[in-house]
Amino acid sequence: MQFLKRAGIAISTGCIAAGGFTALPAQAASDSASVKVDSYMAAFPHGTKLSNNEISYEGGTVRVLMNATAKSCKRGWYCVWRDSNWRGPMAKWSATAANCKKFKFSKVWRDEVSSFWARGGCPRQNYFLKDAKKWQPDPFEPFEGKKAYVRYNDRYDYAARGYTD
Repeated sequence: MQFLKRAGIAISTGCIAAGGFTALPAQAASDSASVKVDSYMAAFPHGTKLSNNEISYEGGTVRVLMNATAKSCKRGWYCVWRDSNWRGPMAKWSATAANCKKFKFSKVWRDEVSSFWARGGCPRQNYFLKDAKKWQPDPFEPFEGKKAYVRYNDRYDYAARGYTD
């Protein structure tokens, strides 16, 4: 299973202009979220738009939310956020003990993980976030529990079992 190769986060910025019409704040927020999802899906096709905030990939086993909080990470999922304190864009994938493979982050997600919550089914103390380094050991952090700040902020490139995967 490829993790987020097609499902990185492509956040776009823009403004809403509609011939002199000024959008109300709630409407502008909703329109902005929809624009982010649409831009993301254009950059990473083959997803299914679940809402103005969420996209599903790989038969629903990988999801991307444009704006998330800790409550967005449900039991059975591994979740990573771009921002600390479980805020901002979030990617999550479902993994069981039998399907606890290496997940490479897409270019957009590499070096972007700032917080996580491990609620999936991989064996505890055997799943890690890793920072790929050529000719050096990969710095790693156990991917278990819930952390508002990761040890190597904005440096992780993949998640994998064991120390040397």
